[in-house]
Amino acid sequence: MIKNLFRWLVILPILAILVILPIAPASAADLRSGDTVIIASGDVIDDDLYAAAGKIVINGTVNGDVLCIGETITVDGTIHGSISAIGATVVIGGEITHAVRAVGGNIDIKGNVGKDVMVAGDDVDIEDTAAIGRDLAFAVRKIRVDALIDDSIKGAGRTADFNSEVGGDVEIEIEKLTLEPTANIQGNLIYISKNEAIILPGARIGGTTTHNMPATREPTIPRSVNVWVRVIAFLMTLVTGGLIILLAPNRARAVAVSIKQKPLQSLGWGALIFFATPIAVIIALITIIGIPVGLAGIVGYIIALYLSQIAVGLFLGYWILGFFNKVESRGILLGAFALGLVILTLIQLIPYVGPILGLATIIFGIGAMAMSQKTLRTMNAAQKPEITIS
Repeated sequence: MIKNLFRWLVILPILAILVILPIAPASAADLRSGDTVIIASGDVIDDDLYAAAGKIVINGTVNGDVLCIGETITVDGTIHGSISAIGATVVIGGEITHAVRAVGGNIDIKGNVGKDVMVAGDDVDIEDTAAIGRDLAFAVRKIRVDALIDDSIKGAGRTADFNSEVGGDVEIEIEKLTLEPTANIQGNLIYISKNEAIILPGARIGGTTTHNMPATREPTIPRSVNVWVRVIAFLMTLVTGGLIILLAPNRARAVAVSIKQKPLQSLGWGALIFFATPIAVIIALITIIGIPVGLAGIVGYIIALYLSQIAVGLFLGYWILGFFNKVESRGILLGAFALGLVILTLIQLIPYVGPILGLATIIFGIGAMAMSQKTLRTMNAAQKPEITIS
């Protein structure tokens, strides 16, 4: 079930990004999209790489950071920077000189990572061919660690099997913990679990072992899982919005300008689309001939709901930074979006206010996206120089 959840959480941002690809201009960074993106062995990218595709394969060299969203992501090349990946299946091999941040259903780390590894997913495997230069942090259902971890391990999950050397402490919340015969924790082992850890003969713990029982509470989603879900959702939205800004900065700017200059029209169009679309979809689904249209309407409606928070987050940052500087370049747009999304996320955490703001975000965001094409034409017309004939 969790695997399927991650699969759909990954597909939604991909669909959202592919929607805006036809209007994407050229960019300073290396942007790749389509059904398949392949960086072949021998290829060298001397810049950051941003990719959105069903299948992403990186066998060459990237002299910068990598940010990618795909159904399957495979890295066997060299990345002289960090990689952030969201995919149903993520396989990280080769060499990553900085950090790895991955969210997915199945995650397999089998290469050398110079710094930290942060993973969240269903099934994670850190193979014995891998090496992690600093810390490992995880939020998973199942994890197996066979690789050398230079520093500490921290995380939460259902089952964990450790069969490697850990240079620092291990602090985890887990249901079932197993230390294999070749496990060697040089620091302390601190774990929260209802069950005693299974420590097989040969396993070594250099420091002290502390077993804490979970706090007694009503059956609910564990707080650690709830926090991680929020963090993952925020990161996915941040990545999706960042890619949209990089691929279509003028469209992103037009969305923010639509809310800023015409808030009442944005509200009106948003409310109309928000309430009328479900009715139209139901009517279409009643007739056999209208089923394809109804299904397409459902997909489009879900994408619009997802993109609405990106639109409003961008507007908030655009409006705030606009007091200090012109928000024109992609870099400033990215900064504005990140600022606005953080503010929007924090406000939504406020009791009672959050749900109301969430509805307002959806309505304003959908309305602004509906008006963005007209706003974009107006902006382009204003930028065209007047031609005089003498």
